[in-house]
Amino acid sequence: AMNNGDSLTSSPLTLDEEKITDFAGRFDPQPYHLDRAAAEASIFGGLCASGWQVAALASRLTGEALQRAGIHYVTTTKVSRLNWLKPTFAGDSLVALVSPGDSQAGSSVAGCDSMAVAVLGAGNGIFVRQR
Repeated sequence: AMNNGDSLTSSPLTLDEEKITDFAGRFDPQPYHLDRAAAEASIFGGLCASGWQVAALASRLTGEALQRAGIHYVTTTKVSRLNWLKPTFAGDSLVALVSPGDSQAGSSVAGCDSMAVAVLGAGNGIFVRQR
């Protein structure tokens, strides 16, 4: 179990252009995720990952960090807040920082406490709060 003040850090995961365009082509076909020229002309200034791809990777990195620490958890039943703070570009390495959130007294899911998850890396950021 994690106590207040505890945190876990995941292993890094680096995105490349192929992973970004593959995900975008299947799930979020915006020009700034698929086409380098269109992306360079966009508000992002370059080909960037879908926020949904980064959110999915946040889930993966969080799960791996918890499992590596021997913490058994129930999958997320709710995400209260999800903010993409900066775009994630090819070559960016993502690392999840996992810390305890508010207690889930009365939760219908046994052992379901909340977590705050920040995915950090050069040129990107995401904050996910799960309760």
